[in-house]
Order: sequence, then structure tokens, then C-alpha cells
Amino acid sequence: MKNPIATFLTPLIILLLTSCAKESASPSAAQANTTLLAGPAGSSKNWSLLSITDSGGGATYTWSATSTTPVPACELDNIFQFSNNSLQSYTQSEGATSCQSSDPATVESGSWAFTNDGKTLLVEAFVNVSDSQTASPAEPFLLYMILAEAGPLSVSKITSTSLSLSYGYTDTSVNPSTSHTVTLALVSR
Repeated sequence: MKNPIATFLTPLIILLLTSCAKESASPSAAQANTTLLAGPAGSSKNWSLLSITDSGGGATYTWSATSTTPVPACELDNIFQFSNNSLQSYTQSEGATSCQSSDPATVESGSWAFTNDGKTLLVEAFVNVSDSQTASPAEPFLLYMILAEAGPLSVSKITSTSLSLSYGYTDTSVNPSTSHTVTLALVSR
């Protein structure tokens, strides 16, 4: 005679043991954003600027290739390269055109990381441009584009083809000083 309890419990125990098997963990937000920003492990991904928006002091200005005050082609073609390697390398370099013949080929280089929640991008880099270069009328938007100077960058959008980063600054050249938010829209190349 079969034991009814054993007959009932055996399949139940097997079911519980197999349902408790560890499932493959889904990637964290930082890991998922890393792949979107820099590609799979061991690869790199290039981005270029699409537009810059500066909101503050009661006004909002957006600059792009087609705006009333366009971003010069020599700035729009800069390459922001993020590498998914052990160093998480980052480089911003001049694109096909330089605004001035004296411009260094590398604007900034260093490393990057996401916070665990994937909502903030941190860039630590050596900036290879001079104050006179960032103040030059030939490169009116370069200062906006130096990620290492911006501080923590809020990630408002990231897909495999588009990236939107924001940061804040305070303009102390006016009285009273005003807080601004700058948003950089980039596209993958």
C-alpha cells in the first residue's frame, strides 16, 4: 500500500526545489546603460552632438546645426567615444574639421562610470584645451561640451542611438546670479 502523504509530498518537494533554482539575473540599470552607451564588453561607441539647450534666468535657448545661431560644424563633428573596457575609457576628440588650426586633436580624455541606478554619468578626464580656446568666438559652444567640467551628468534619455545628458551651473556674471540647466543631445555615429 502506498503512503498517501509520500505520494502527495514527493511531487510537491520536486516542484519547490526546481522552482527555487536560481534564475539568471537581469543586468542592473548601470550595466544596461553601459551597453547602450559604449556597446558590449570589449567594444567602443562613438557619439556626436545634435543640440545644446540652456535653460535659466527665465529663458531657454537651443542651438543645433539649423538654429538661428547654429553650432559650428567644427564643434558638431566632435567625437565622444565611450569604451566598455576595464578602464571605462572616454575621449572627446576633434572630428573631421577643427575650428582653429591650433586646436588639439584630443579635447579631453579619461574615464567614465554610471551610478548604480544608471541615472547619473560621471566623467573624470584631463581637459586638453586652454581658457582662450573655450573663450574663442570660433568655438562658442566648446565650454558646454566639456563633460569633465560639467560635474555629474543626469541621464534623461539613453537608447542605442540617442543620448540626452543634463547638468547644472550658476551664472555669477549677472546680478542676481541665475541657475541654469544645460542639456546635450547626442546621436550615435
